[in-house]
Amino acid sequence: MRAAVKRHRTVIALWLAVLASALAVVTVRHENRLAFIEWRAAEAAQLELQAEQGRLLLERATWAGRRNVVDDARARLQMAAPAADHIITLRRAGATGG
Repeated sequence: MRAAVKRHRTVIALWLAVLASALAVVTVRHENRLAFIEWRAAEAAQLELQAEQGRLLLERATWAGRRNVVDDARARLQMAAPAADHIITLRRAGATGG
């Protein structure tokens, strides 16, 4: 009788260990899924930031290029913006102004 009780306790202890292990597996898989979703969101944000950085670098290069053209025109070609009295506005024949 004593051996049967001991065996019964051993079986119960093993079942509890199996249930605890199964619960740990489910918990770890759930946390892994959440971490993967968070990682994918961070990866998407990183791609968007890289695209924005590319656009900003292109914009900076464009502004730097325009500034260089204006600086070169002033320095090497002695060009300047015309005075207001030297600007002539042309209108198409038959066009009405407003």
